[in-house]
Amino acid sequence: MKRPLLSLSVFCVVFFGIIIFCVIFGGYSSLYRAQNRIGAAKGLVTAECQKQLDLLPDLVDMVRKTDSFNGIDSNLNQTNLDQIRQTALEAKTILTQINSRETTPLEKELILNFEESQVKLSREIIGLITGLKKEDTLKSSPAFIGLEKEFNDLEITVFYNSHKYNKEARYFNTRKSLFPGFFVAKLFGLDNLYFFEITASLFTPEKLRS
Repeated sequence: MKRPLLSLSVFCVVFFGIIIFCVIFGGYSSLYRAQNRIGAAKGLVTAECQKQLDLLPDLVDMVRKTDSFNGIDSNLNQTNLDQIRQTALEAKTILTQINSRETTPLEKELILNFEESQVKLSREIIGLITGLKKEDTLKSSPAFIGLEKEFNDLEITVFYNSHKYNKEARYFNTRKSLFPGFFVAKLFGLDNLYFFEITASLFTPEKLRS
């Protein structure tokens, strides 16, 4: 009689041990993959923002080649270019800080600085493009039309990828707060991690032009 009970006890211990292991391993694996997806989504956002910075010199060159660049009443003058150069430098510095964090959460202040710098840069670029549209020599220029399209496409992808980042951040934050995620997060020291979301609505193309 004792042998069947012993066998049953051993079976129960092994069975529940396997379940607990699967829960812990599965929970940790889920949180780990979520962190990697957050890092990948963040990389997509910053990569598109970097492309915007990389295209900026081409836009500035177009401004410098316009007949009205040195005009007194022109919106396309050196002051505009100096301003956008400073804004681009600030944006690049913030992108460098963000990229150095890999899968670790970004502080709320850093995200706010990112939002402010990118919105400011986008609006200044839109201002330059609007000014260039007034130049008769550029209205039908394939180079200008193509460059404008590239900037417009980047706006859309930054907006889209910001939503993707937020989705992954929200998943991680929710997962670690529910059972068994909160137990697993505490066990592996992930309970203090919190990924702040980007205010994606700021990057709505229509809003940037408002």
